[in-house]
Amino acid sequence: MKEKGKLFFQKNIKRKRTWAVIGLVVILGLYFILRTPSSVINTVTDVAKISDLKQTVLATGQVVSNTDLNLSFNATGNVKSIKVKVGDKVKAGQVLATLEQGAELASLTSARGALAAATARLKRIVEGATSEEIALSQITLDQTKLTQDTLVQNAYQNLLNSTPEAVPENGTSDYTAPTISGTYNLGKEGKIYLSLYYSSGGVSFNATGLTEGSGIANTVIPQPIGNSGLYIKFASDSIIDTKDWVIEIPNKKASNYLTNYNAYQATVSQAKSAIDQRTAELAIKKASARSSDIDLANADILSAEGQLQAALARYNNTVITAPVDGTITSIDIKIGEQATMQKEAIVLQDVSNIYLETNINEANIASLSLGMPVEITYDSFGTDKIFKGSITKIDPSSTLVSGVVNYKVTASAEQIEDLRPGMTANMTIKVKEKSDVIAIPSRSIVTNDKGERTIRVITNTRKKKWKSVGVTTGIEGDGGMIEVLSGLSTGDEFVILIKK
Repeated sequence: MKEKGKLFFQKNIKRKRTWAVIGLVVILGLYFILRTPSSVINTVTDVAKISDLKQTVLATGQVVSNTDLNLSFNATGNVKSIKVKVGDKVKAGQVLATLEQGAELASLTSARGALAAATARLKRIVEGATSEEIALSQITLDQTKLTQDTLVQNAYQNLLNSTPEAVPENGTSDYTAPTISGTYNLGKEGKIYLSLYYSSGGVSFNATGLTEGSGIANTVIPQPIGNSGLYIKFASDSIIDTKDWVIEIPNKKASNYLTNYNAYQATVSQAKSAIDQRTAELAIKKASARSSDIDLANADILSAEGQLQAALARYNNTVITAPVDGTITSIDIKIGEQATMQKEAIVLQDVSNIYLETNINEANIASLSLGMPVEITYDSFGTDKIFKGSITKIDPSSTLVSGVVNYKVTASAEQIEDLRPGMTANMTIKVKEKSDVIAIPSRSIVTNDKGERTIRVITNTRKKKWKSVGVTTGIEGDGGMIEVLSGLSTGDEFVILIKK
């Protein structure tokens, strides 16, 4: 029994070993048959399908006002008035603030007066004098002539009355001269001759020459010499000694003759000058305007205009006015404080007419054109609110921003409430967009040795075997996707990449 049991045990053991070996061989065979090749594991594929494709350019810009002005005074002084407040809408030319301007206002008023006077003078020259002015000038001339003639006559009268003296006609120097008194009034030069003779009344005289007459040769009472205005009184011892006397008018030997003569000449000269002046004034009144006078008057006007412009400039330096329509967004001055020249005082913006500005690098600028649509979000309003716009301007010249060549691009923006200049705008510019196209990752495209663009289309799905197929591509979209126009159909599996 023991031998039979031992034999049975040995047979079973051998049979199990055989089956174990057979099972292991089967398992190994199945492993090698069913295992996935490493080439399949390292191959990344996808299936061609229809989708929408778009190409965009992303940019960060800023809200800009059509009007964004920092206004300041062009002079230093105390702020006198502020005529607006933040939020006020103003019109072009409206006064916003002023400095103390007393001196400037006085200078401006004076300059305006000077210009008005110069303009009036030109008008008067062109129009000429009125008949009343001519008549008045004629009266002035006549009065001047009368006055000066009287002055000349008086001076001449003084000259003729230069201390009259009677001297012997025969020229003897041994004599006692009679006394001549009175005022000569005949108004003409010459000589009066006196001849003494005996008469029934004693010694008498006859006067000839400038005047005629006779009289008693009195030694006590002066006797008139004709109608000359002169009187003669003889010395007692000269009546018989000298019979013929002569009185020269004027007496050039008199001590006051030279003085009277010079005074007469000066009076004549002054009279002529005064009359000539009045005559010239009358001639000017009667004459028509000369071109030289008009030119001179125009020059005076030009000079006055220059002074007015200078005064106006100084006055305007004390005033801030709105150069354009807009809204006051900031005021940095207070009444009574000292304002500094050229320092920002008031900010004027047009918040109802705003747009966006951004810089696009040279790699993307060539793909942009006017009119392209833009989707916009603002940091101030959150990314869930999307607004519309479009490109309105692309600057032709470049600028360097942090060493990178950029071009400034302007886009329109919806006029929405609370949108303010300076806010950050996130812009998505739609360059190209296509719907219902076959779009695949651009890294799936392989360029062969001939420079042809191909794609690897799967021919054995299990083993990931593939073949190269030439393709025609269209637009490149966001996310590295590219449009396939030919060479690939919907549902085709293709190789994206093969891992090494």
